[in-house]
Amino acid sequence: MKKALSLILAIILSLSCFGGAALPVGAASFETENNVQVEIAPFLYKSVLYQMEYPSHLGYDIKEKSNEGDYAISRELNDLSYTFTFPAGTTRIECMVSLNGETDWRGFRINAEENPNYWEKNEDGSIDYSKPLTFRRNEVTAEQDEYGILYRDYLKDTGVEGFKNYDRIYWQLNYTCDGEEFKEYFDIRLYDYDSSEKYSLKAVNFNVAGLPFAALSGENVAANQKVAAKYLSENSFDIVAVQEDFGYHNTLVNSMSGFNYETNHTGGVPGGDGLNIFTKDMPIYNETRVTWNESCGILSDGSDELTPKGFVYSVIDIGNGIYVDYYNIHADAYVGEGSIAARTSQYKQLAEFIQARSEENDRPVIITGDFNNHIHTKEDDAAIYKIFYEQCGFKDAWVEYHNNGEYFNMYEWHITGLPAWGNWDSVERFMYRPGGGVDVVVNDFRYVEVKDDSGKVVSDHSAAECDFTFIKTADFVENTQELEVTKPEGNEFIHKIMWILRVLVMVFSDIGNLPELFKEL
Repeated sequence: MKKALSLILAIILSLSCFGGAALPVGAASFETENNVQVEIAPFLYKSVLYQMEYPSHLGYDIKEKSNEGDYAISRELNDLSYTFTFPAGTTRIECMVSLNGETDWRGFRINAEENPNYWEKNEDGSIDYSKPLTFRRNEVTAEQDEYGILYRDYLKDTGVEGFKNYDRIYWQLNYTCDGEEFKEYFDIRLYDYDSSEKYSLKAVNFNVAGLPFAALSGENVAANQKVAAKYLSENSFDIVAVQEDFGYHNTLVNSMSGFNYETNHTGGVPGGDGLNIFTKDMPIYNETRVTWNESCGILSDGSDELTPKGFVYSVIDIGNGIYVDYYNIHADAYVGEGSIAARTSQYKQLAEFIQARSEENDRPVIITGDFNNHIHTKEDDAAIYKIFYEQCGFKDAWVEYHNNGEYFNMYEWHITGLPAWGNWDSVERFMYRPGGGVDVVVNDFRYVEVKDDSGKVVSDHSAAECDFTFIKTADFVENTQELEVTKPEGNEFIHKIMWILRVLVMVFSDIGNLPELFKEL
């Protein structure tokens, strides 16, 4: 309904106006000598003092105390999360770790006969040995992990209030594949750092539904923007990214407080992209706006072609000498074949842009926005996963924080009965990737429905809130790129007129779909 109303509005406006060597923490994925794929949580650090709070054996937080006494939560610090993918034909695995690499190896053992649930099955229930065996740390039960080696019992130092002062974790993998015995060794180097080497921030992404024409939609859009602005102002966000910030931009901005930097607004419908970024005290540089090469829908499929949807790129100085490449996107809506193909093309276009920028200047990267797609739907052969996660090395904040890093097993969320939209694996995403010797840690992630005083939601999207910690490592690289504050482009009136004419041509070219529009209304 909202998309159809935006379409009508556009028409009216148009008409009217590693192998034994130590691996650095950042190298989270690698292949051993015998082709075992390994993924290690990329933020394993040591510090002077750790305090633990654990409500149960399986769930707890590690709180890392800095010299100043502040705390940064790192859920993975003691868990030592990892994933091993063994070659097809594997029937037995043994994972052992040690803090000295010579003695006191501890770990677990599983085999297909005693622990068949770890192996994939054929239709008749027999084990399918033709497929690789993927084993994840969170799958280890208390029985297999008899020593608690990846919990507090092994790492904790009983002599002090904290953990053993270790520099490396040594790994030994023993496994049987097609009847042959294999043994692998590697070790993980742990970084030492203090509080001056990290910086935490709180980010939010919100589609504010700022489409005009409130009379047709029945929404008080201006009032909703004021509620959105209050939410953005009163929840201590350092960085705000919004989509559909169109005709009520001034209402939104004038009702916000505490934000000293913002991107240049491109206007309402038609002609504006609805994308903006705000920060409290973090300068924004090199603002660049890119329109998608492919979109779908004029009088149908969400009418995405009637506005210059795309993404806005910027470099944000988050402090402590750390600069982040920050992207805010809005992908095509709807679920038709044309929309799905357009989204896949858009993801590829964004990925190519990101890779080019990162080759020029290696920095941490954050992508946020309205992706109009869920991972669990595996749309277009899982394009969102293959493009961003497999090819570009990104991780998804919700998946990593709430689903144990499992991208294709969301069964426990399905059985809750809650719709994914706005609750779990929703279309409002945060993706992240380390770079330039700066690691990125997700400390928390939340979906929040923003409501007015009567309890009515002010947008058809939930807000996505994500708390990050950025940590300098020994490989940190100082920024040398020339950065500049981008000024708005001139000829805004000409730009507006050109878009009105373009929309008119598109509308008349697709007039045959007008009956479908009225059906939607």
